[in-house]
Amino acid sequence: MTLSHMSILRKGAYRRASWKNNLGYTDEIAIFPPGSSLTKGDFLWRLSSARIEHASAFSLFPAHDRVLVVLKGEGIRMIHSLEEGEPEDTSEVLPLQPYEFPGDIKSRCELLGGPITDFSLFMRTGEVGADVRTQEIEPNQEYTWNAEGQWNFAYVIEGALDAEIGSLEEGDTLSTPQNRACFRASTDGAIVLLVALN
Repeated sequence: MTLSHMSILRKGAYRRASWKNNLGYTDEIAIFPPGSSLTKGDFLWRLSSARIEHASAFSLFPAHDRVLVVLKGEGIRMIHSLEEGEPEDTSEVLPLQPYEFPGDIKSRCELLGGPITDFSLFMRTGEVGADVRTQEIEPNQEYTWNAEGQWNFAYVIEGALDAEIGSLEEGDTLSTPQNRACFRASTDGAIVLLVALN
């Protein structure tokens, strides 16, 4: 099922839920199919945002891949345990750089310089692919996004946008069908995370 119309998902309406490991909470932006849940793991894809305040282990999500983007803060160091007895794999994840990793491997993070806010995409392995990228829009500039996914989302990281169906503030998300979506940045400009799922 693809999206049939454009809509705005407001930050204040996101559903707050505990992390699977109960070490924090996440704000769920969207999940598919309707009625699926994080705890049951029966979703095809899920978009969420969370604040990480301490070094933390990540929950395991068998049969799902993940994309993490640091929205606010200096970044994190991701540490993965691939196989017992093997050296750990370490990567530094800096702001606004999408980082993909399997959801079924033991992973933890360390903060590079204080708490961060992240955006997380979960997608069922082998069934969903994603194009995730950040886009900076100059003050008062109009930007046209050729949204080519079955499901497409524009998350406002910074600034504000005017779209054809209304205005979006920081933390709001525009959901749009396969289409050319046009929006204009506010007088201060904007940074947007564009997510296209197939």
